[in-house]
Amino acid sequence: MGLASIIRALGAGIFFLGIAMGIPGLFSLSGVSQTITSDTGTGTSIWFFALLVTTLTGGGLFLASGTLRPPTDFRGGILLVLLWWMIAPVFAALPIYLGGVGFSDAYFEAVSAITTTGAWLSLESLLNDPVHLLWRAILQWSGGLVSIAFAASIIVRPAFYGVETLQLPFSRGEQDSYLRSLRNALRSFLSIYGLLTVACFGILAISGIETFDAVILSFSVPASGGLIPHIDGMAGYPPWLGSVLMPFILFSGINFILLSTIIRGSWRNLQDNETEVFVIMIFAVGILFWVLAGAGDIDLIPAQLFNSVSLLTTNGMILGEAPPLTVAVITSLIGGAAVSTAGGFKIQRWLVIMARAREEIRRLILPNAVHGQTKIANELGVWMHFLVFTLVLAIMILVMTFSGHNFDEAASVATATLSNTGPLIGLSGLENSDYGVFSTPTRWFMVIAMILGRIEAVAALALFNRAFWRS
Repeated sequence: MGLASIIRALGAGIFFLGIAMGIPGLFSLSGVSQTITSDTGTGTSIWFFALLVTTLTGGGLFLASGTLRPPTDFRGGILLVLLWWMIAPVFAALPIYLGGVGFSDAYFEAVSAITTTGAWLSLESLLNDPVHLLWRAILQWSGGLVSIAFAASIIVRPAFYGVETLQLPFSRGEQDSYLRSLRNALRSFLSIYGLLTVACFGILAISGIETFDAVILSFSVPASGGLIPHIDGMAGYPPWLGSVLMPFILFSGINFILLSTIIRGSWRNLQDNETEVFVIMIFAVGILFWVLAGAGDIDLIPAQLFNSVSLLTTNGMILGEAPPLTVAVITSLIGGAAVSTAGGFKIQRWLVIMARAREEIRRLILPNAVHGQTKIANELGVWMHFLVFTLVLAIMILVMTFSGHNFDEAASVATATLSNTGPLIGLSGLENSDYGVFSTPTRWFMVIAMILGRIEAVAALALFNRAFWRS
């Protein structure tokens, strides 16, 4: 399995996470106000102490793994994915914890940020603390990059994941080089991911958005984080902001393999039905939102198209009149492309399910006819994930219901956490989309759901299967 290589990779990730803490640390030197204080220090001292602890831990794990790099098989790759989403938030939460927040709350905030869920205990308190707001945006950006790298290099395997993705723009190992494949994926996607971020910031800055707000949005939007640095959300900005952000929100839900391939100029022979369906769904859902909003004014269509792409990519930003909760929940559960920063069930899986449904309907109508193909490619992996996904969703709804919340709140929270669409709970009537209203035990279930939403629940359950380890 290559345990030493797993420790080495985990240590490298934690080390770079610590280096990233230097950005808010340096920003705190500017004298911006902070609402979070503690007896251990305020401002810069907190950030650089957290940086020291995190980099030393990450560097120590990296060096302790030794110079020998044993091969890491598929099981080791899945174990690394699980360990990263569980352990990285511990260090990401360190500056939040040192700022006087309890560990449970700090870990919740860190998991919410690094999984790009965007579920905050108190949005108002976060927006009043620009240094910590910047840190959450950085965590979202980092989590988005790691999620697409994990998906392309380790998780998206047809027999296991149920998706036959596009040809990868980097080398991918089969039995003994999964960490090398992960490294190549990070290098390959970093350029296009960084380009989207820089382009988003540049256009926002030129458009007249305040520099700090432009930074937060440019970090969050490509990562499908849904973090808006204004207490009124999209309503706090000029109406044209939706048109500026919409292309970048759209890119966050498209397969990054496709984006990388187009950038390299190898797009001529591409056959990508997933993106075609994604674009069609944006228009179909947008028109549906418009009709449900009354369909009285054609000028309202752009806002509903924005809401459509925002929910499909699991950003969760809402512009203008909000769509009904039930339709918004279903839209978020659909999700974006297989190798994207969007959460949800993923469009490619729905295509497999629809293909099977079509075959079964044909057989019901013409049971004696010769139908030809009886098996859909990679179907087993899709149905495995569908079973686990719906089971976890049902458990989350039951937990929220037994905790004393009505069904609208229970369904919105379950969907928001499992599909990594944190702002979705605002449509259920909860003020400012604050998760602080929920009890601590309930929020631990949310943490599990957010991590499962990123790791893919089937991959997590495989770790508890004896046959998986013996194979």
